[in-house]
Amino acid sequence: MKKIFNVLTLALLLSVCLTSCGMRVPRPEIKEGEFDFSVTYEYGGETKTVSGVYVCEYADLCWTLDGGYRRDWSGYIKGGTADDHVLIDTEENGNEIVLVLDFYPHYFMGDSDEASEPYIMIKDYSGEGMSVIYDAKSIEEICGAKIISWDYEAPIENSFGLFK
Repeated sequence: MKKIFNVLTLALLLSVCLTSCGMRVPRPEIKEGEFDFSVTYEYGGETKTVSGVYVCEYADLCWTLDGGYRRDWSGYIKGGTADDHVLIDTEENGNEIVLVLDFYPHYFMGDSDEASEPYIMIKDYSGEGMSVIYDAKSIEEICGAKIISWDYEAPIENSFGLFK
């Protein structure tokens, strides 16, 4: 009986210790934000613009093996999807040309210096499996796609504290 009591007490102490570790991670003062964006690209002799509003929301804390507890953010395009990939074209050989908006909700919400910047990639299915081409110069040479301009609204200045 004493052994069972000790095991249960140890399990309770461990769970309290592990769950309370997240209490030291400061919470954001501002938990939601909307950010205008616009990306203009050229492909096949045509110029097109993708624009809209990117919505960011605080999703609470999450725990990772490599860093313990951290703030978690989610984001989606208003009136659309959480996917920030826009299919530009599928070529006859099956390769896909994709505009990647590359949104980081933690950046827009003032929680990171890792800036968001769009790029175009080619998903190449010509060999075994799939390979991806990211280099802007190579992509322009291969299929003529390039980003002409882009404008993302600046990130907010957020503050973080334990009791927010």
